[in-house]
Amino acid sequence: MPGFRRAQLRGSDELFRSTEEPVPAEPSLPEPPVHPVPTAPTHNLRSVRLSEEDIQLLAEAVQHLKFPGKPPARPSIGDFERLEALRQKLLRIL
Repeated sequence: MPGFRRAQLRGSDELFRSTEEPVPAEPSLPEPPVHPVPTAPTHNLRSVRLSEEDIQLLAEAVQHLKFPGKPPARPSIGDFERLEALRQKLLRIL
């Protein structure tokens, strides 16, 4: 292309400097302390053992609460009884 002029490269000496110079090392951060898993919950928490069925039932109940207009609007009688048993189980802990 006629009339095209290349720009002068400035600072290229920085690109080709010697790598033998010592590079300051980044300060390493101390590792966070490892805390063991408590065997019992603290005084303000409660621990509950739930079966897979209980967890699935709770997940379905929460889904129903989030989207109440979607069918089925009411749980079946069996699910209702399981929810009541789970409610009683959770209330006994308190």
